[in-house]
Amino acid sequence: MTMIETAARTTRNRRSNSVFVLACVSLVLSVIACGVAGLVFGNELDPLPVQSGPQVASAAQVEAVAHVTLPPGTVLLSAAYSNGLETQLSAKFRIPRTALDAFIAEAKFTAAPAPGVRAVDARHNVGGGNLWDPEAAWTVSGVVEEQPTADGTGRSVLFNLDAPDVVTVYLYASRN
Repeated sequence: MTMIETAARTTRNRRSNSVFVLACVSLVLSVIACGVAGLVFGNELDPLPVQSGPQVASAAQVEAVAHVTLPPGTVLLSAAYSNGLETQLSAKFRIPRTALDAFIAEAKFTAAPAPGVRAVDARHNVGGGNLWDPEAAWTVSGVVEEQPTADGTGRSVLFNLDAPDVVTVYLYASRN
């Protein structure tokens, strides 16, 4: 083998090694890019979120967002809201049966509660979780407002009338 052939073979080996190293680096970068894309799009993370995730709501927030007054003796069982382009709130609470008429009057619903109306269901559960169970109620009355309040809040409410001394209220409110 001549000196020229040896030099050519060495140059060819260096080029082959360089191409191999670049191919490996390209493969590693592609795998990393696919992993990042999987995290962003696989978990449905919005790079420009316009709606907050569900957060626990206080009784004061329930009153402010849904334009209701919780009567004395109210037990807030669960409440969650989400804010952004649309404000959404769901709340489940118990009130004394004797406070039901006053609650309805103070809320100034645009429609009267109608017996048998299931105005709220599982899709109205803003926060998720297993405490939201309006389908479990047998005797119900409900309100679906056709006209929103002055600030554009639409409300739906289901009254669970199964217990003789308390009413479980499922309330959903949303505003664009």
